[in-house]
This record gives sequence, structure tokens and C-alpha cells, in this order.
Amino acid sequence: MTADCLEKILMGHRVPSAVPAALREELSGYERIPSSRQHADAASGSFHSLLRTSGSVSLAHPATICLASYLPSEADALRLFDYYKNHLDYQYHLVVPARTKRDIHALYEAIARGESGDLNQIALLFSIIATALFYQLLSTDSPDVAEICSRETVFLAGAALIQSNYVAYPTVEGLQAAMIIGHHLSSLTLNPSVSSLFSQGGLVSQAKSLGLHLLDCPQVVAARQEKGFDKSEIELKRRLWWDLASYDWLVGFLSGPQEWTYTIQPQHMNVRRPLNIEDDSIGNETELPLSTPTCMSYSLHRLRLAEVCREIVDAGAPHHLQGEEITYEIILDLDRKLQQAYSELPTFFRFDTSSRRQFANIYRGRPEIAWQRALIQQAYHSRLCRLHRQYFIRGAKDPKYSYSHVVSLQSARKVLEIKRIMDEEEPLFTPNSSFFWAVMHHVFMAAVILLIDVCFNWDDILACKRKEEVLDACRLLSRAQQSSAVARKCINAMMDILRRHWKQEKRPVSSGEMQAQLTSSPGLPFSVLHDQCAIPAAKNVQDSKGFHFAGPEQVHNLAIHDQPIEFVSSELGFAPLEDLWGQMLDESAHIALDTPEWMDLLTELTNATAPDRVNDPGAIE
Repeated sequence: MTADCLEKILMGHRVPSAVPAALREELSGYERIPSSRQHADAASGSFHSLLRTSGSVSLAHPATICLASYLPSEADALRLFDYYKNHLDYQYHLVVPARTKRDIHALYEAIARGESGDLNQIALLFSIIATALFYQLLSTDSPDVAEICSRETVFLAGAALIQSNYVAYPTVEGLQAAMIIGHHLSSLTLNPSVSSLFSQGGLVSQAKSLGLHLLDCPQVVAARQEKGFDKSEIELKRRLWWDLASYDWLVGFLSGPQEWTYTIQPQHMNVRRPLNIEDDSIGNETELPLSTPTCMSYSLHRLRLAEVCREIVDAGAPHHLQGEEITYEIILDLDRKLQQAYSELPTFFRFDTSSRRQFANIYRGRPEIAWQRALIQQAYHSRLCRLHRQYFIRGAKDPKYSYSHVVSLQSARKVLEIKRIMDEEEPLFTPNSSFFWAVMHHVFMAAVILLIDVCFNWDDILACKRKEEVLDACRLLSRAQQSSAVARKCINAMMDILRRHWKQEKRPVSSGEMQAQLTSSPGLPFSVLHDQCAIPAAKNVQDSKGFHFAGPEQVHNLAIHDQPIEFVSSELGFAPLEDLWGQMLDESAHIALDTPEWMDLLTELTNATAPDRVNDPGAIE
């Protein structure tokens, strides 16, 4: 429950209704652009025109603003596009570079002739500029300027969409613009007058208006063949649709208001999967095998993971909606599906020594393949960790669930190991991986899992080593706090709640009392529940990636810890994250898990994630 609540807080800036009200107000607070020369110098030269006034571009009315006057020079626009193409597009691959570059040239040629230019192309260009500028400025240690400039530029992209009447008459370029902003920039740092254009629900609605979900229906294909069509545009549409579907299914298995649900139904669409080909091969219809790396490899394997997440949602939602616990047999069946999908990853997305050596030249020549390898590996391990969360603590106490305990710890450690590889091994992420919400979200939750395990198994023979392991994870989070304003605010919000509740009176708890409470207290948040589920036999899962998953029969000898636990008084005050967690670890042997204060902590964390319901007396929790 605690891990679930903290996850909602961390991902709040991606799903606005999930974030605490105070934090949401702080993150979405509107700031005027500073007029000082130092801020103008810190920003890219392409946006000197944006910063030259003492006011803010987004104070203007979006329907009347002269967009062409805020465009950078063509050379600056192309430089920012190259940065986006080389360092950001690999995550979602929403553009065909040659096609977009051609549109940029056409836009500036039209403006040179005195024309206003295609508004949807302007929106796409501003979305690329906003994203590239944001990460460029973060990389130069200018987070405040990065947020301000990206917010202002996103406003210009939104203004272009509004002036083109995009909602009523959507276009492919307009959808690309909205998806780029929706994926790469926090929804709570956007100007409220245009932010609704970039929500996931709006993106799916506009894609349907364009008919992307019907792209390969027989009647549509027949009409396309009769009239003629651009093969690159059709393939681009497939990529856009499946990216929306992947994201929709992935977030259905993350905490927040969208948890246990999704919007895009597989039965309600007819769209071929994107081809595994390079961009310059679009049109020849010769697809490469999945064992061959292309610019679409990551998107296709991300889609495979998303499909498993959709199956998890389908299996878990009926139980969740009825207030029932998902049985352990279902968890193990879903685990097998995740493990199977993981085993299908191609060699170039693996971390074992032979794979690294085999593809070393490709990683040097195409660093995005190495970066995608880290992202997909981290994504799988974080989902395995999350799938077993429900039985994680029980597995440390009851051998019947010990598989979940071991897999959770194993996956959490792999998430943290991959983050260290991202930070230390060539080719290094550019920009730094700590700037990406998805990466730090996985790291944060992995750290929480390790923290919870130490608190519940404080007398483990390797307790000192495991405490240091948690502190190492804290250091990763601390570095992210220093580089990302959104991560800093979200993590600080979580720590504020923990800080308020970490002030309890010491109350000894006897061994007999603790045992009685463990077996009788229905409200115990992490009680050791016993049922008749048995783990079916399964083999070790170990592939050439060098990552190992223990089978259930290998973990029954796990040490069981039933020692009494008690609370002590602790005045944390304001201190670095590592100091706070260190003190919590030092006092983990004194936490009384059955105290009302512990339940108050969980309640507050839960309420903080649903600000619209906290003050509603009729709300059913």
C-alpha cells in the first residue's frame, strides 16, 4: 500500500489528478519570464526573440498571436531539430526525419515569400523546439530557464493548433506535435490555456478522428488503392497509432486514476503493426527480422511489453473493482507471461558480456540502440517488481510466497544496476538519464521496495549490507533531485509526509502481542496473510542476457524473520534525502506496524493522491 501511494505521488505530474493538491498548485504555478540579461544568455540563441521582452509570450491570446514572428532562424530551427532527432526521438520515434526536415524547409520558404505558413507544420516545429530546448537547457544546468522556455514554446505550439482549428480538423502534423509534447514535457508545467490539447484522452480522440484505428480495414485499403497514397504517410500513421496504444496499456499498470483501465480496445481497431525497417526504407515493404536492429526495434518491443501489461490489467481489474485480492495463481500466470516476453528480447537489447562484445560497434555508431537497451530492460524489471508487490512482504515470512519476495528484490536491484550503467558506461546518455521521468520513476520505486524490505527484515544476517544498498539507491535519487525540478518537488512531497509521521512515542511490543496482532488484525497494512495457494513448480529463468530469475522451488529456504518491532521517537527535521532514509533505516527495528500512526500515514498518502475527493464527505474510499 505504501509503495502504491508513493508511486501515485511520484507520477502525479504525468497524471494531474493523481498529484497532491498543494504540489499540483506549486508545479502548475505560472511564472513570468525574467527580463534579466543572464537568463537570455543562458537560453539558446534561437529563442533570444522569445526572451527579449520583459513580459511573457503566453500572456497573449492564443487565437490572435502572430506565430511567424516567434520562429527562430531556419538554421537554429534545424539545429534544434537535429538535437531532438539524435537525443530524444529514439524513445518514441514520432517523426520520419527526412519528411519533417522537408516540411521545415517548405515552411521557411513559404514565410520568405510573405505567406503565413502551414499552421500545423508550425505547431510541429514549435513542439520539437520546446522539447529540444528543454533538455538542452537542463544539460547546461539551467532548469528554471528550461521550464520557462519550454512552457512558452509549448504555448506557441498550442496557439498554432488553436488557430488551425485542429480539434475540429486534425492533421497528422498536428497529432505529431501534440504527441511530442504529451510524451516529453510534464503536463503540470504547461500553460493551462493549451494544456488540454496534449492530454492522452485528447490524443486518442484526435487519432480516431483521423481514422488511424481503421487504417487497414478492407474498405479503407480498397479506397486507398483506388485513389493512390503516400506509403510513408501510411506507415507513419501506423507508428503513431501503436505508440498511443502502447502508452495507454503501459500506464494502465501504473498507480493513479488510470490504473486497471485503458482506452484503446484491440477489438475496436484494424491497424497493422509498424514494419521493422529503417526510415529510408519505407515504401519497399521489405521487413527485416526482429533480430536485426532498426529505428523501430525499440518501439516494437515496447509494444510487446505493453500487450502483456494490458493482459495484466484484464486479469486484475475484475478483482480490483470488486475489492478482492488477486489470487497467487493469477500472479504466477502473469509472471510467466512477462518472463516469456522478456526472453524474446533480441541479443542487442541484452546486457550479458557476449552481447555487449558482439554489438559494441553498433552501440558506438548508433548510441540510441544502447540507450534503448537500458530503457527496455529497466521497464521489464520494474513491471516484474510491481506485479509481485502484493505478495512481496508475505514472501519474506511465508515460504509459499517466497518467489515473489525474491523476484521483487532481484528486479529492484536490476533496475538500480541498469541506472548505474546508464550513468557510468559508454555510450553515456545525452541528455542524462536522470532527466527522464520514466527512468527515475522506476529507480524511485525500486528504492522504496528495498527500503520496505529492510524495515520488515531489520535483523537479517546481511542487514548492514542491505542498508547500504538502500542508501546507494538514495544517492541516485539525490542526484536526480539536483538535476530535475519536477523530480525534486515530487520526492520532497513524499518526504514531507513521511517526516510528519516519523514523530512517534516509543512503545515496546512484546513477541506474543505482535504474533497475536499479526494473526488477528484485519486492518494491518502489511499483515502476513495465509491462504491455501501453493506455488507450482517452475524452472529457473535465465537467458543469455546475463539476468537471472529464480524459480519458485529455488527460494523456499529463505530465512523467515518474526522478531518483535517497536517504534521510537524521531525528529527528522530538514535534511538531505540520504540522511532521512538513513535515520529511518537505523530505526527500522523499532517500527510498530500495527500503530494507528502507521495507518494514518497510509491514509494521508492515499488521500494526497486524490485531491478532488479529500474534502468530499460522500466520497467512498
